[in-house]
Amino acid sequence: MTDGLVVASLSSPNERYKLEGKLGSGIFGVVHRASDSQAAGKNVAVKIQTYIDENEIHIQEEYKILRDFSKHPNLVDFYGVFCEKSEGVKKIWFVLELCECGSVIEIVRKLKAADRKMSEEHIAYILKYTIKALVYLHENKVIHRNIRCSNILITKDGEVKLSDFGLSCKLKDTLDKGTTIIGSPSWMAPEVVTCGDGGYDNRIDVWALGITTIELGDGIAPFQEMHPTRALFQIVRNPPPGLSKPAMWSNDLNDFIAECLEKNPEHRPYMVELEEHPFIQLLPENDYHLSTEFKILTAELKDVVDSNKILERIIRNGLLTTQGSKEPETMQVEDLAALETLTEDNILAELQTKLVKGSFTSFIGDVLLILNPNINEDIYNENYHKKYECKSRSDNEPHIFAVADSAYQYALHHNEPQHIVFSGESKSGKTTSMIHALSHLTYLGPMKNNTAERIQKATKVIQTAISAATPLNAHSTRGIFQIQVTYGSSGKLSGAIFWLYQLEKWRVSSTDMCQANFDLLYCFYDAIDAANRNNEKFLEKGRKHRYLRISDEPVKGMKGVRENSGNNVELYNEFINNLKTLDWEEEDITFLETILAAILVLGNVRFKDSKTGIAEIENPEEAKKVAKLLALDEVKFLWALLNYCLIESGSAVKRKHTTDEARDARDTLANALYKRLIDWMINLINSKLSFMRSVFGDKYSVSLLDMFGFECYHRNRLEQLIVNTTNEQIQFLYNQRMFAWEMQETADEEVPFASLHFYDNKNSVDQLMGRPLGLFYILDEASRTGSGQEFIMSTIRTKCKGPYIKLSGSHEFSVAHYTGKVNYDCREMADKNKDFLPPEMIETMRASTNITVQQLFRNKLTKTGNLTVSSSQSKVTIAKSKSEKELENVKARKYNTVSKGQFSQVHRMRTAAATYRATSLEILKQLSIGPGSGGTHYIRCIRPDLNDNPKGFQTEVVRQQLRALAILDTAKARQNGFSYRIPFEEFIRRFRFLAFDFDENVEVTKDNCRLLLIRLKMEGWVLGKTKVFLKYYNEEFLSRLYETKVKKIIKVQCMMRAFLARRKAKKDKSKMIHIRELKKQQSLNVTEDEAALLIQKAYRGYIVRKAYGPLINKSTGQIDEETAKFLKRFAMKWKSRSIFQVLLQYRAVRYQDLVHFSQQVHIYNQAVLEALLNISTSVLLDRVDPQTKEADFLGSGPPTVWKLPFRIDQLQYYDTSDMCDPSAKCTDTFASQYDSDHEQWDEPLKRRFNSAQIDIGTTSASTQTLITVPFCRDPTQPVLPLPPDEEKLPTSKPSRKDSNRPAVYKKKPCQSPQSFYQPPEPWTGVKDDTDILEDTAPKLRKSTYSKSLYSIDREGQDPIRELQAMAKSTSDMNDDDPPFNFQAMLKKTPRNRASMKRSNELQNDFQCNEVVSKHIISPSKAKPPAAPRIAPTPPPTKRPAPTPPPCAYTPPSRPPSKEIIRQNSKDLLIAALKKRNSKTDLFCQVDNEMENEKVELAPGITVEGIVTDL
Repeated sequence: MTDGLVVASLSSPNERYKLEGKLGSGIFGVVHRASDSQAAGKNVAVKIQTYIDENEIHIQEEYKILRDFSKHPNLVDFYGVFCEKSEGVKKIWFVLELCECGSVIEIVRKLKAADRKMSEEHIAYILKYTIKALVYLHENKVIHRNIRCSNILITKDGEVKLSDFGLSCKLKDTLDKGTTIIGSPSWMAPEVVTCGDGGYDNRIDVWALGITTIELGDGIAPFQEMHPTRALFQIVRNPPPGLSKPAMWSNDLNDFIAECLEKNPEHRPYMVELEEHPFIQLLPENDYHLSTEFKILTAELKDVVDSNKILERIIRNGLLTTQGSKEPETMQVEDLAALETLTEDNILAELQTKLVKGSFTSFIGDVLLILNPNINEDIYNENYHKKYECKSRSDNEPHIFAVADSAYQYALHHNEPQHIVFSGESKSGKTTSMIHALSHLTYLGPMKNNTAERIQKATKVIQTAISAATPLNAHSTRGIFQIQVTYGSSGKLSGAIFWLYQLEKWRVSSTDMCQANFDLLYCFYDAIDAANRNNEKFLEKGRKHRYLRISDEPVKGMKGVRENSGNNVELYNEFINNLKTLDWEEEDITFLETILAAILVLGNVRFKDSKTGIAEIENPEEAKKVAKLLALDEVKFLWALLNYCLIESGSAVKRKHTTDEARDARDTLANALYKRLIDWMINLINSKLSFMRSVFGDKYSVSLLDMFGFECYHRNRLEQLIVNTTNEQIQFLYNQRMFAWEMQETADEEVPFASLHFYDNKNSVDQLMGRPLGLFYILDEASRTGSGQEFIMSTIRTKCKGPYIKLSGSHEFSVAHYTGKVNYDCREMADKNKDFLPPEMIETMRASTNITVQQLFRNKLTKTGNLTVSSSQSKVTIAKSKSEKELENVKARKYNTVSKGQFSQVHRMRTAAATYRATSLEILKQLSIGPGSGGTHYIRCIRPDLNDNPKGFQTEVVRQQLRALAILDTAKARQNGFSYRIPFEEFIRRFRFLAFDFDENVEVTKDNCRLLLIRLKMEGWVLGKTKVFLKYYNEEFLSRLYETKVKKIIKVQCMMRAFLARRKAKKDKSKMIHIRELKKQQSLNVTEDEAALLIQKAYRGYIVRKAYGPLINKSTGQIDEETAKFLKRFAMKWKSRSIFQVLLQYRAVRYQDLVHFSQQVHIYNQAVLEALLNISTSVLLDRVDPQTKEADFLGSGPPTVWKLPFRIDQLQYYDTSDMCDPSAKCTDTFASQYDSDHEQWDEPLKRRFNSAQIDIGTTSASTQTLITVPFCRDPTQPVLPLPPDEEKLPTSKPSRKDSNRPAVYKKKPCQSPQSFYQPPEPWTGVKDDTDILEDTAPKLRKSTYSKSLYSIDREGQDPIRELQAMAKSTSDMNDDDPPFNFQAMLKKTPRNRASMKRSNELQNDFQCNEVVSKHIISPSKAKPPAAPRIAPTPPPTKRPAPTPPPCAYTPPSRPPSKEIIRQNSKDLLIAALKKRNSKTDLFCQVDNEMENEKVELAPGITVEGIVTDL
């Protein structure tokens, strides 16, 4: 550099300058106060920087600018440059003018610490002279690139000086542009962040000046507390920031900021234009008084301590340099969807680098990805709860609390139930993450009671009971565990409801030593043994119980409570204490322990072959112990263990068990006992938590779904098949929500979008769950026939086609799951699937003298196999009749299920496969509610290291999981797609107050939605025909804005309520004083008798207080325990009679009245409809008197009964779709018990759309799958590398200009949507624009494809088209059926009324469950194709159906219906008149009129003859 700084020629500063103190420090150097010995001790500022290769360019640039341009009055003066050399290190000294008042940011922060703010006049003063300095620099082709408050200084005379030119650059000419991504993150302009070949000009300083203005007002820059990558993400994708409280500042200041922060640099003003802004022009020409005020202000704030200093950060060459750190670091993105180049390798490298740095969470748009770090991090304490409370997702780094908080806010703001789904393989940390999410949900909406503590302790109790050790995981959840956290109408925590599905009960009696039993059994036994209570519970010493599966040799790899029993006693004591916290009674805890002991003792009952080959009990004393524990009749119990009955030829025949059958019956009893015990425990916990929910309500809810993770062992059984199939279905649901539904809606709304690629695993799930050839149906058939293994293998060989289920050995088959190929052993599947508990054993249990044991086997089981128990179930006696038993079970409140139907084992044997199918259907029904991805939040958990090393990362293991969980596809979908699709009406309802005034009349139109988005300055959105399509960050921005506005509204309401309360209190106080004065006046006039009565009253009170005073503890204020027990009975009686209980009972009665009324209306409608369908007599219109009143026939109505107003919005929604089939001639209005067996597994996910079907098949091919890769998680086996991810080649080469820009700003290609899973298309008709005049709401239509789902019928149907389509249905026509008769079916009218149909057609319509939309048909717009001319009087002969027109829809096949006989209108009239004994001359008159009459029904359709009314 010829004109630059020559370091070797610089002199040393040590002889001339003496450092006196440190003024501040930055990233590149330190600033000291010094005195100049050659200038009479003049004070100067010395900026010292280390001269290294990384700083050389910036030091040279800063030197040139200081040398050439420091003459300007608003730029800091430059006195010289020196070089200090010591120990081989060169330090450059820039000697500058000393600004005694310091930087502007120091003044602003001190004002904020003193609860003050800078005045607008002072802000304008600082900006005015900063702009002058920048105009001078820009005129000399210099870009500062680091405008911020810390670089604006105030001299002792109050003058403004701009400093720090370390990041500045000098352009070669006026049109030259900068291309380096450099600057402070929060102050960087969008074009700097997305810098490409286009570069940027000096208007980036205008943006930075706008941010600096916000910093002057708020004391902190926007996004300054965020991580730099998060800040850059917000700058590029969201609208420009503003002041936190804009209403507290003038319009001129807000407008100045808006002018500076224009995202499009072409629309942003130049610096010289800002000098003309009104905010700057308002300053007087003579501003000397402002400089004086700054000197006074600095003196006032001298002693104020500024403790909120934030470390400076600089981005340079893609690296982040933080103040105080020696080395720059690479910037890791917190949102993987923000990666510029999305590949598996880039995601893997990003995750590994973050994990090494200690960060194991990442967002993929709105999906959270968690790597199990295998260490306990202290990031879940109180401080983190406060940090994430009611915050936006991007306000903090990725965390499980952020997802929980978002779900809570969505539930409150949108009044929709929220679900958080945890998925991943075993040992990926799902349960741990779920517990942390629950802790934050209970932290939100806190109550002063201990509800949050009770919910968390209840979760620990249930987790202990359902967790067990596997070879992979020491504490694996062995079921599907759902927690629904509920909140009242005010958002306060009110309680929780727990559900447990598909508990792996076979684990209780398993003989596999590698699979330990449930943790609760080990903790219980060790605690009883430690307390020497073995004899009390009939337990053996030394863990000698078969179900505990204790081996002489330790099992390799197992680290559960079976092997490490040191803390078991402590864990069990904590378990019992948690139950007591939940208000469990001692008798309940005793019952729980008794059943656990009975299960362990039952495992020790042994059987042997007798001489006759039948089973007999080898140790009957053990069986008698079980009978004693369960309070059973010993003789009956021993008999039930060895015998069973069969019905042959109408009579009961007794049979003896073989030894194997007796063992199976014993193990099935043990399994059932544990399963029903846990159900009973969960029911009881729910009942204990139900009181708070009944008091505060449960208007809002957030559900957490945790389950067993995907797993694979050396030998996989039915348990693993159920586990992995559940994960397969959850992955399919994820695919539908993330990809398929979005693609379908964008196609339906005609929105251009980039195709989304994903592996569709529907075919795999179909072969597992589909009917009738799914694997679980094959298992049922194998159990029914008793063939077992042979039947399963032969059926798979002959029936299962395709690559998903194949034979892999003599007794094994393989399933191609989404994670890889897994082999299953089918030898025990058919027997386990039976899951049959003999009726003799059930009746023996029901005969127990223990009431609770009776309940375990008397109460009904739900579809999902769960027990229903009421918390206050009345005592059951064996002598009750059957009807009384059924009535009692109907009244029992179902605490642990939402199933409508119930099953009892005495009616039909339920196999494990049937129960599992019902469970899957119920879970999918819950999770399929809600549009798009809204309402469901996904947590994707990954196990990064098979050896569980802390922060371990095995690349191929993580790669497999990334591919299986579709992480790369999700990132691409979030980057290019629209994850939130909101209907116009809902969008306006939610967000109208963000952009419109409260008194504005905002109609629900597309233009108003567009106006709202434009007013909020949002980008990236698209409007469809009926929906707003938003990116995930658009929705997040709206949520943040919504939360901010709501807080302001609540603040105003709070202040207003406080004012009203104070005013009311003041009035009440004056009123009380007045009343006291009146009483005082009255007391002066009291009689002697009244005075004596007052004295007696006071004395009696004194005597009572004196008597009961010693019973009260002075420290606690509570009475002693004995007195409390004495008073408890009277208090409970009072409580039961309290008004609260009366109101609860009243509400329950009103609910029951509504249900009964609804049932009566439904039954009445069915009866009326059936009667109408049986009436075939026609009535002429002239016989109808429209003026008749119903009171003339029905009499006067019943007298009005006045009741309290009924709040219909507080009632729960009941699905009555099963009750709405009028053609079903059945007196039972409830659904069939076995509906789940007749529904396909994916029925809840079949969404109805009106767009055309799209071919399925290419989606899977676009993404690399794992179906051929063996799935293995054995740490001793090497992990096979996966084939590289197949990237789809672009159709055209992208331009160089777009190649370096973030993908979010690249132009999205308009491609046709790819294939995806889609249900059959409903039959729709012609849309008429005039239907809005009569009914604008879409009609719910029962589709012919599903008996359980409604679909939206957006388009009305033309009756002409409808009748033609009905005529074309050949499935309903017999050989003698003539073509469809229009004469007898139509009347010339613009209406489409059901009353114009004949009775047989009406019934046919109901059989198809079709509801025709009510709308107006415009003759000018509805143009159906011409129909053949129909003669009025042809004989009924066999004719072919008319050919359908090209544009007509082909309806689905219709069920058999009544025949429609073509008749002449003349015949109809003659038949009607004959019934009325009319004269025959009328027949001739009618005949003559009919012959020549022509009626044009529609363009192209003419009917000759007469059209009669039906």
